[in-house]
Amino acid sequence: MASKLGFMLSSIFFVFIFLISGDMLCVSQIKSGLDSLAVTVSYRIAKEGRLSDSTQKLISDYGATIKSTNTASPAIGETYTFSLKKEYTPLILSKNTMAITVTHSAIVGFYDSYY
Repeated sequence: MASKLGFMLSSIFFVFIFLISGDMLCVSQIKSGLDSLAVTVSYRIAKEGRLSDSTQKLISDYGATIKSTNTASPAIGETYTFSLKKEYTPLILSKNTMAITVTHSAIVGFYDSYY
């Protein structure tokens, strides 16, 4: 009888561990996706010299938002710093939504011309 009770109590802890590890896996995937998107956005900003409509559409299609830390329009050779943010509703880590943010920068007008 005691082993059945011990099994039932330990299974509750296993459920919580699975939920926490599921949240951590989702947060990790969202962060790596935002990192990849930030590299693509950085390349596009460097090549186009600005944040174009097609780049903003790419960001919104991923479900993220962009916030620039620069107030003025960047000139060629200046550094353009931006943050990408995506909301995540966790299973067990928090009752509120979590904002996962990645900050990246690009040098405007600097890109490879090998192609």
